[in-house]
Amino acid sequence: MNDRIKTIDSLKLVAIFFIIVIHSLPFFLLNGMGESRLFLIINQAARFAVPAFFVLSGYLYTTNFNHEQPFQSYLRSTKRLGILYIFWCLFYLLPYNISLIPIGGMHAPLDFARQHYRLWTLGWQSFIFAGSKAHLWFLPALWLAMTISTPLIVKKNIFLLLTVAVILFILALAGGPYKETPLGIDVPIYTRNGPFFSMIFFTAGVILTRVKKTPQILVWSYIIFFVGLVWHFAEVFWLREQYRSYYIYDFNMGTLAYGIGAAMLGIYGAKPLTNSWLEENGRYSLGIYLLHYFVIDFFIPLGPIWANNIFWEIGKLFLFFLLTLWLVKRLVRYPILKRVLE
Repeated sequence: MNDRIKTIDSLKLVAIFFIIVIHSLPFFLLNGMGESRLFLIINQAARFAVPAFFVLSGYLYTTNFNHEQPFQSYLRSTKRLGILYIFWCLFYLLPYNISLIPIGGMHAPLDFARQHYRLWTLGWQSFIFAGSKAHLWFLPALWLAMTISTPLIVKKNIFLLLTVAVILFILALAGGPYKETPLGIDVPIYTRNGPFFSMIFFTAGVILTRVKKTPQILVWSYIIFFVGLVWHFAEVFWLREQYRSYYIYDFNMGTLAYGIGAAMLGIYGAKPLTNSWLEENGRYSLGIYLLHYFVIDFFIPLGPIWANNIFWEIGKLFLFFLLTLWLVKRLVRYPILKRVLE
């Protein structure tokens, strides 16, 4: 694909803002840890973002797929994801968080780095599927979805591709948000990570390459998005009321429509995404995703001090987003850093 779809870039930037919303935990302490209804609504409203990235990844990967040299695209993407995963896992082992020194002493940044090391080395699952920082799970999950999908894309066996994706997503639901329900199962793996969650959305992106852009498909994009929004929230409140196994739900069945609908709005050119600032800065979305926790970490000491201050709880979302965007735009000027940020 030679021409970029500008509304995809816009959607990426919108999605990365909402990922920062998830990781910033606004109003998390308002009524006890995770008990605030306001926290829950804001947090769950942002849950379209990561699924949309997987959908867009599947769409763009398939659109640019070279069927004459089918594994060239795969190997190029594998190398890219591998470099990113290793680099950023090692980056977050650095004792960079000097903001902790006033409250924890000179050893605090090193202790903080050790926490990341312990997180990464808890076991083989953490080392391969999670990484040294909470958001890095996305990279191996994307690679696994791409690895499973590529042979089936080559064979053009969409039915088998969808079958595998559905089975993995059922396992993700049963071992995750539905674990405490009668439909749940006990599995020795965190089913959000790996291909369980990512595969169904990546596959949706593959399938969407076969759908032509029409006025009707854009209408359906809005319908799917808003149906998914309502469905996602209905499930969240039902699961909390009936089972209360989690205070934060990463996904449920409704998230499927929520994430796919959001991605479709970008792919098929929803009018609200036709914005020059979003389009221009959407290219930095990957860098913002990879670096935003670095920015958030420097504000950890302010969390207990300004907790539940409405100006801080809302303002920090935009502060973290704009600071990270500013930082990424300056770092990509250096070729060696551009490779791991764009």
